[in-house]
Amino acid sequence: HTTEGRALRELTLLLDRAVHPNVVAVHACGRWPDIVTGHFYFVMDWVPGPPLHVWAEQHNPSFRQLAETFRRVALALDTLHAGDVLHRDLKPEHILLRDTEGDPVLIDLGASAYTGAPTLTTGPLPPGTRHLRSPEAIRFHQRHWRHPDARYQSVATDDLYALGVCLYRAATGHYPFPPDWPADVLCAAITSQPPVVPSELNPRIPPELDAIILRLLEKLPEKRFQSGAELASTLAPSRSTSAHWDAPLFGTDTPAPPPQPPSRAHARVHHLRTRLLRPRVLALPAVLLLLAVGWLLHGW
Repeated sequence: HTTEGRALRELTLLLDRAVHPNVVAVHACGRWPDIVTGHFYFVMDWVPGPPLHVWAEQHNPSFRQLAETFRRVALALDTLHAGDVLHRDLKPEHILLRDTEGDPVLIDLGASAYTGAPTLTTGPLPPGTRHLRSPEAIRFHQRHWRHPDARYQSVATDDLYALGVCLYRAATGHYPFPPDWPADVLCAAITSQPPVVPSELNPRIPPELDAIILRLLEKLPEKRFQSGAELASTLAPSRSTSAHWDAPLFGTDTPAPPPQPPSRAHARVHHLRTRLLRPRVLALPAVLLLLAVGWLLHGW
């Protein structure tokens, strides 16, 4: 590519700060076809499996397998965070599976942050995906979008919120707030509306997993898990002998859901739209009334 900054930044991370068994590895780099003036490239592991959400729907693992997969991702994030690295664009597409058993690999660290990293964007928020941004990141943007010099400082709880969105998507087949909602409605929901309880969408979800997901999605960062290690230790009790954890994610009673948001979510987006648009709708009759009074009194 004509601009190589992002690729060089990712290579620096993968060679130095982001070395972990569950992070994609780099094997070589160079330029092609000319070793001086050619296109920059680097060679990474080939991960044969699908992204996380596709694996969950196609292979229908047990909740125990799902918890173990996320435990490994949490430990990988903990190692990255301990090395002053934040992923900043964690989503199901960036968690690939090496095998059907669910061995995860984190990929695409091009948007990651670390001390001394060159700046990638000019706006208040770093690169990322809207429906996986934390409530505090969106609130910062809402307050500072007119200030080009404002910069949101991502922290570990931003990555852990995004991991909660990924876990919600894998366990229910839906996002907490669908990415195709209008941007203003989606941001309002992320900052102020509680998500539908996961077990309401998939009744097979064990109560303990329900609680873990909802804690990851707390609106206030201090109420979430504070580290990947803390999350991993909470997921470890899923190895208990409870039959709930050995059930597959989806069965004949709860098939893998279609991509459309559930009816309750439809009702919520309608409610949010109504709240957001109500001031404009109510303003129109008031303006018409003022014009009518003005015409009667002054012949406008």
